[in-house]
Amino acid sequence: MTHNRLVALIAASFILCGTALAQTPQEVLKASTAKARGQVLAFQTQGDKPMDPILDEFSKKFGVKVEITVSRPSATIARVRTEQNNGQYLWDIWWGITSNMVHVAAPAGMLSKIEDYLLLPDVKNASNWRHADYMYGDPGHQVFTYSHEVNVGAFRNKAVLPELKVETLDSLLDARLKGRMALRDASVPNAGSFTLAAMQKAKGSDFVRKFITTMEPRVYSNPQQLDVAIMRGGTAVALGVQSSAVSECRKAGGCKTLEEIQALTYVQSRGIAVFKNTPHGDAVRVFVNWFLSREGQETYVREWARASTSGAVSHRKDVAPDKAHVDDMPDFAKAGQYVWVSTAQGGKDIDEVAKIFKQITEK
Repeated sequence: MTHNRLVALIAASFILCGTALAQTPQEVLKASTAKARGQVLAFQTQGDKPMDPILDEFSKKFGVKVEITVSRPSATIARVRTEQNNGQYLWDIWWGITSNMVHVAAPAGMLSKIEDYLLLPDVKNASNWRHADYMYGDPGHQVFTYSHEVNVGAFRNKAVLPELKVETLDSLLDARLKGRMALRDASVPNAGSFTLAAMQKAKGSDFVRKFITTMEPRVYSNPQQLDVAIMRGGTAVALGVQSSAVSECRKAGGCKTLEEIQALTYVQSRGIAVFKNTPHGDAVRVFVNWFLSREGQETYVREWARASTSGAVSHRKDVAPDKAHVDDMPDFAKAGQYVWVSTAQGGKDIDEVAKIFKQITEK
């Protein structure tokens, strides 16, 4: 090969590379969309009903097949960690409440940097979201939090001890409630530790210790059993209730004697994460850019409102919350008043109450 021909080939290769590098985000996404058609996108979810119609719409629009595996977040962590340790990378996207994604999976190296999959300028641009500090749940930008909801995890059943008023946190120390309250195991991130974190923010760590030691709440590891206990009147007050379960009960016409303990609110976030070494990178790229676009988030709010009585809110500025769910939106001008339990900002609060809980219960 002559020197001139070699120079010409090198120059041509640089031109081709330059052309590839010059592709716009829209062109890259278009190429991924073509490659993704027919791929099977594997989701881990908590089984929220609105996810089905959202994924059906996505699948029809882009020709990507979807497989959903429903499991509790703690079970997802255990399963995926074991598989990854054995060199198996079977899952693409984790979709749901972000607490375990942020506090367990991300630090354990189980996730990819989702920011690397975002292509569309309107998705990547922080100015299109309500608060730049709450776009991502973790400092490594592995978990994208698209929805934040003011949540209540503590309920009182008015049919039990009806003469008692539970209007303040101090009223939870009423002697008549001793042994008549229930608490979800707060040794790990869940609605139990979230509720205690809200208690701590309002009253301090000493109050949390006093509540657990003097009031002797029954501790439930199984969240469904705790939910049933408060719904059926087996306990007067329950901390760590799954609000989605109460929502379903109310939609069915039940739970009329339940009332929220408004002093124990926290912000719960929903988001998406991409598992490490995802097997279907193109399909992942298509989904996250569509779902986080205005169209995808409008689809989310619409379908969530149809299936749930709360939480149909998007973090995107150009997507309005459902009219019946406006009050679920946090006041981002006063972000510091909340415990952001599903993000790294709330991790310290959760760790502290979990430590207190384990010290007292010896878990």
